[in-house]
Amino acid sequence: LGQVLAQNLQQGLQGGGAAAQAAPAAAAAAVGVKPEDVMATLEKLGELKSKGILTQEEFDAKKAELLKKLV
Repeated sequence: LGQVLAQNLQQGLQGGGAAAQAAPAAAAAAVGVKPEDVMATLEKLGELKSKGILTQEEFDAKKAELLKKLV
């Protein structure tokens, strides 16, 4: 069940579904991302990881993706 939720969340973040509403900046375009948005998204993703919805690997991948947008 946890793996299914993680897959649904990952698909939602990539496709702009309901999960993207939980972490809106994760689905944002690379251009014009504010550092505050990235921090808020990282905090939300951290909460999802701590609840077991995201794996450490999924969290790390999204974190790297978000941090690249700041550069």
